[in-house]
Amino acid sequence: MTPIVKGFSISAQRETGYQEAIPHLCDELKRHGFEILSELRLGPALEDRLGLSWVHLGLPWQSYTVLVVWSPLDACQAVVSDRDGGLLAPFNICVAGNSTCTVAAVINYYSALIPRDGPIGIRLVIRNLTRRIYEVLQEFANYEESAVRNDVEVAEVRMF
Repeated sequence: MTPIVKGFSISAQRETGYQEAIPHLCDELKRHGFEILSELRLGPALEDRLGLSWVHLGLPWQSYTVLVVWSPLDACQAVVSDRDGGLLAPFNICVAGNSTCTVAAVINYYSALIPRDGPIGIRLVIRNLTRRIYEVLQEFANYEESAVRNDVEVAEVRMF
């Protein structure tokens, strides 16, 4: 499945439950050079701060987490390119799901933020960041659990 690109967001859906999807997304982010700074579980936060019960909001998903993510290399390149480059780091990935389906979404930096007349360094950071996020979401959506094969025999290899 290909991620869906809208004017302001890029999202991908995965046909597995939320509890299974979150660890895989975190692994993909790390594999692509991103670090997770924090996780905000929206349901408990709203209940704690506003007294709103997540269940009573009537939303189609049971769980919703905002991952605060950054790439140290991209952040460095951005602030070297422009004083305001730090606005690109960190960024949020929203993950909503239930027991059968999970959706991850992030802002489409290329469409929403790329300055047409801005510094070339910022434009390159935005293009690279958007490409890498797209790859993460694509792998997130296309990931399939590898089946354990019991019928494969492993032969021992002897070296000289």
